[in-house]
Formats: sequence, structure tokens, C-alpha cells
Amino acid sequence: MSLPIYNPNPLDTSQIVLPEDLSKLTDLLAENAHEVWARERTAQGWKWGPQRDDARKEHPNLVPYRQLVEEEKRFDRDTAVETVKAIYSMGYGRRAGSIDTNFVLSNTNRKIVSELRKPKLAVPELRRLWEDRVPMVWRNVEIYRRAVDAALKLGESFLAFDIAAEGLENFKGDLRLTQLQALALARTGATRRANELLEQLRLSGHQDEETLGILARTHKDFWLISTDAKEKTHHLKMSFSLYAEAYRRNHGYYSGVNAAATALLAGQKDIAYQLAHAVAELCRSTLETLDVESEERYWLQATLAESYLIQGNLLMAERFYKNASDFGGQHWVVLNRTRSQARLLLEAVGKRPNVLDNCFKLPRIVVCSGHMFDRIGRAQPRFPHALEERVRQEIRRKLAQMEAQVGFSSLACGTDMLFAEALLERGGEVNIVLPFSKSDFKKASVDFLPDTTLAERFESILANAATVTVLNEFGEAKDGAAYEYCNQALKGLALLKGQFLGIDVMPLAIWDGRKGDGRGGTQNFVEYWEKRGSKVEIVYLQQILTEEKIVTTEVPPPPVASPELPKPEASRVHDVLEQEVKAMLFADIVGYTKLSEIQVPSFVHHFMGKLAALMDSMKNPPIVKNTWGDAIYCVFDHVSHAGLFALALREMVHSTNWAELNLPADLNIRIALHAGPVYPCFDPVLRRLTFLGSHVNRTARIEPIVEEGQVYVSQAFAALSAAEAVKEYVCDYVGTKQLAKKFGATPVFLVRRGV
Repeated sequence: MSLPIYNPNPLDTSQIVLPEDLSKLTDLLAENAHEVWARERTAQGWKWGPQRDDARKEHPNLVPYRQLVEEEKRFDRDTAVETVKAIYSMGYGRRAGSIDTNFVLSNTNRKIVSELRKPKLAVPELRRLWEDRVPMVWRNVEIYRRAVDAALKLGESFLAFDIAAEGLENFKGDLRLTQLQALALARTGATRRANELLEQLRLSGHQDEETLGILARTHKDFWLISTDAKEKTHHLKMSFSLYAEAYRRNHGYYSGVNAAATALLAGQKDIAYQLAHAVAELCRSTLETLDVESEERYWLQATLAESYLIQGNLLMAERFYKNASDFGGQHWVVLNRTRSQARLLLEAVGKRPNVLDNCFKLPRIVVCSGHMFDRIGRAQPRFPHALEERVRQEIRRKLAQMEAQVGFSSLACGTDMLFAEALLERGGEVNIVLPFSKSDFKKASVDFLPDTTLAERFESILANAATVTVLNEFGEAKDGAAYEYCNQALKGLALLKGQFLGIDVMPLAIWDGRKGDGRGGTQNFVEYWEKRGSKVEIVYLQQILTEEKIVTTEVPPPPVASPELPKPEASRVHDVLEQEVKAMLFADIVGYTKLSEIQVPSFVHHFMGKLAALMDSMKNPPIVKNTWGDAIYCVFDHVSHAGLFALALREMVHSTNWAELNLPADLNIRIALHAGPVYPCFDPVLRRLTFLGSHVNRTARIEPIVEEGQVYVSQAFAALSAAEAVKEYVCDYVGTKQLAKKFGATPVFLVRRGV
């Protein structure tokens, strides 16, 4: 049997010459075609790989268009050109005049902007708009501005930063996008980076209320976090000066009331009262002329409340705070910021900071853990599927009592699924954390009961989740450490969100009151929060089992043996041990390749000598360490140990005069940190303990994207630091970065000393 011969016969476009002004259009079409292709491939389960592999579903072109090799870009451009030529050859043309390649709002653009302006826009909707974006359609600066603004209103400061970053790649120097990006940085706690960005704007001549106001806010943040009295005084003075300058130039109530507030905080009561009185007059007159449905009414009434509070009139302040909160239309994130400012001002006028909290109806973040449905044949009933509706009602009742609006959980059938569904019913925001790939997790923890719709419900929840975090695409269900790691990351991510938004995190457990079947179980979850001093809301399954007359026996589950560390004997070479959650460090010496041959001994003696001395001086040194050339690799028991060592290492490099030691004066370092489950192994070549696994590889992939002289950490490391309540350092958001060797994109944080 002969194979059919493919004989292409496209339209003849050889005589068509496109106008020069269409070149930008064809570039946009080429980029759009590639991004649509990449999105479809990704949806089908394909990932980046060094070469095309259909069996493994890997393809080297699964990268953003701008990272394609020139040959591939040229192929996409040529295809786009031929497509436009084909349209011309069929008799279609264009209207007179050049094409506006900035794309004035088309119907599609208007639809997107309309979606972004929806009063009840939810986080999952915003994320879908962002993830499904068509590059050619999004080539409109207004869409980026609206999207960043929407993300900020929803409290999604990380997402806001990422959208602004892409927008500024396409619309370099756009003032509004730059301001919004700086605001996103400030709200994630990256105060210094926000301050530097806004200071550049100010020095370049931008004296508008927004630029000066956000810059002033960064100085107020510095005032709040600084422990040095001189620094505090300086930053508060700078904050007042900038707010006052913005008010003088623009006469806006936003800058006016903040100038009054910072004057009050600085002890300048007369100036504070004068400014507050003037701002109150401005707000009252503006309210009289404003449409009753205008969103600005919230801000005017909240500002009036602040003005009265600064003047010491708590009754009027309470009245207008309540008016603002009752007006509606504002996300709870906005209400929370208003409450935070009220607390600060109350303290300044000598009142209890929580005395006006009743004016603000704010939700809480709830992090949930609990048992799965029992597998068929389980000897000791714990959570039979028959209890689903009863437990669902208990969860609904708990969430109502807790005023839950944001939730964090995994998504196993049973507790996690019922929690997520109940929160979505309330119109809440669900954040899902999976220990390994979705397909493997679904097989291991969801789809094991016949004649149920658990698999479909699992997919539905994922589709409506605000975020889905997969901790390790290469993990396996048999690794107990994966679940332990997931539990730690889950707690940390909830706490990070609580820190950024300034709202409480409350734990909820669905528990039988007994020790669990494996690592990272519900008992550990309950013990963790109780040690933190948090009240754990618990739905006791044992009580429900008794009430529902389901027979149980008091047979405790078998104890879970803790793995021993490998011993450095040849007999242990082939032992397979359980994974352990560790923190890893990779560092690269910048400037090492500039060393002359004669400088190598000096480098070993001085640099490596200082490194060894630093390790010896640490209270918690690395448990595994290695170097090769300009690379440093260390493993630590806890993220706090790794973070403190990384900062000490960076400071050692920065504080040393390397030129005096016959080394390059600009010798520097890049440091990356990550944490996750890894295998302890006895290395038969080096005859010592080492740790191996995909999380070691991930740490190595972060290091090349670190800026010189900085310490970057993964989102997982930042989350575990929050879970450990580390105070000695702070993790500031940097953005979502493409890892080295196209290892995928990941959120990255910068580490700095705490206060």
C-alpha cells in the first residue's frame, strides 16, 4: 500500500507586496499565533523539554515568543505575512489611511475592560482573563492598567506586579503602570524597591498626586518598620513633606488627609487639625455634587471619617466609617486598609486602636486540614463517605461563625473538597495547594470510591480556585514527606497572605482526635496551631460517628517509624530512605572567571577560608556542604538556618576588601534558596552524606536568575519561613521569573534583614 503524497497548493501570493506599515501587524500576528499554540499545547499536558518528545509531551518551543530562537520567530513571521497576503489575494482590502497598531479599543478590548471593571469581579475570573490573554488583543495600555488596578483591589498584589511588569515591557515608561507596579511592590512588603522606583519618577519630573502619594506611603512604611529612632524620625518627616507637597500642588483630599495624619503622628497637632479641617470641607462639598451611585463616595466618606478622627471627634468618625462600609462596592481588602489607618490614628490620639473595629465588616482567612473519606475496606472507620452531608453542614456552620472569605487547603476527597465547596458557596476565594502533579494526586487522593462524582467535583473546584499551587510536578504519592511538605507550605502560604493583607488567619480541622496514619496529618496540623497560640476550630468526627451510630473500635493506628539518617558505611549505599524536608542553598561567585592563574591560590586561601570560618561561626551551620570552582552548595535542617547563613554570606562578601587580598575588587555573589523533600543518601564516591532530588535541581535553577549581590528564595521557602514564624529576615516579592534552562516559571522573593 502506497502512502498518499502531500501536494500543497496554497493561494498564489507571489505578486502581492504588503505595505510597510503592516510590518508591525505581522509581528503581532506571529507572536499571537505562537502564544495560542503554546497555550493549547500546555492545556494538553505538554511541558518544555530540550528537544521534542511526543511520548513525554515535551517541546523546546514552549517558551514565551520573545525567548524563541530567531529561526523560529522568522517562521512565525513568515506564516503571518503569508496569511495577510492570502487575505489580500481573496479581494479583501483595508480602508484608506494607515492602521493604528496601538489598537484603539476594539469590541474585544471593550469586552475585556468591561470584565475588569465588574463590581463583583472575583479572583478566579481575573486570573482566567490574565492566563487566557491573547497578546495581540492585550496590546492596549488601558487593558493592562485596568487589570493591575483590579488585582490590587482584590488584594492580589503579586499578580498585580506580574501584570504591570509585562505591561511595562510593551509600554515602556508608562507612568500609570509604573505607579501601579510600585504600589503592588509596597503592598507585598517590598518597600525599598517601591521607594527606589518612585524616587526615580519624582527625580525625572513627575510631581503628580499619585507619584508623590505612593512615595510618601513608602516612607511611612519605613517609619513603621524601623527600630532606629533617627531613621524613624527621618522617614516620618519625609512622608509628611511628600504628602504636603502633593496636597499643595494638586489639592486632592487623598494627599491632604494623609498629610494631616502624618503631621499628627509626628506630634504637629496644630498643622494636623488645620489640614484635617480643610480636607473635611473639601469632602463635604464634593459629596453634595456627586452621583449617589459613584464609587468615589466610599473614599470621600472614609476620608471624612479620618479627618474627624484626627480632630478628636470619635462620634463623627464612627458615623462616617460606618457610612463608608455600608455604601458597598468595595472589596474587603479596601476596607481592611481603611481599618489599619484608623487603628494607627486612634493610637496617635490616645485611644484603644480597636475601638472602631465594629465599623468594618471584615472576613478572615481560614486554613483547613482534615481526613479523607475512608477507603473501601478500612478496618477502623474514621470518615465514611456516608457522613458527607453531615460534615458538610458542620463545615458550613463553622465557616459562617468564622466569617470566612478566603481559604487555603489541599484538595483530597473528604475534608478538603467539602471545605472548598462550602467556601465557594459563600462567594469566597479558594486557594489550593497540591503536593505533586494534579493527575497523580487525583489518582491517589480523590478518585478511589466507585459510583461517585468526586473526580468531576475535583476538576470543578480547580477551575474556580483563585490559585492552584503544585509544589512538585515530579513528586510521588508514596512519599510521606510530600504530604508533610504540603501541610507546611499550606500553613505558610495562608500566613503570607494574612501578613500582606493584614487580616487574621484561623485554622479549621476535621479530625477524629487521634494520631494519623502518616506524616503531615491532621494531628500535626492541630498541634502546630496550638503551639502558635491560635484557637483551632475542630469538627470532631468521632463524635459524629457516635451520633450517627456508626460502630467503631478503639484500635489505635500503627505507629509511624521515623527514618534514620544514613550512616557512612559501604553497607548503606543501596538503602532507600524516606524523603526529608530540607532547605537548600546554591551560590555562585561573580567574578571568579576573571581570576588569573596566579590568583587561584589566593581565592582558595582567602575566599574559601572566610567561607569555612563563617560556617564554623554559625549557631546552625549547614549539615551538608560542598564547593566546586565558583559554586557553593549547602543543605540545612530549617529554612531559618539557611536564610540567616545566606545573609551572613552575602554580608561577608560585601564587607571584604578583596583587592587588598590580591583578588578582583568587584568580586560578588548570587545566592538562591529553596526548600522541599529530598532523599538523604550516602555518596559512595565522597563517602559522606548528601541529599538528592528534584528540589535540589530547582534550587540550582533559581541561582542563575538572581541579581548580583542578592539572595533570592522560592515561594515555598518564603511560605515555610512564614510557617516557622521567622523574624530575623523578610521575604519581598520580586516577580514570576523564568528559571534557568527553561525549568518553568516560578514566583521569586528577595531576602533582607528583618527589624
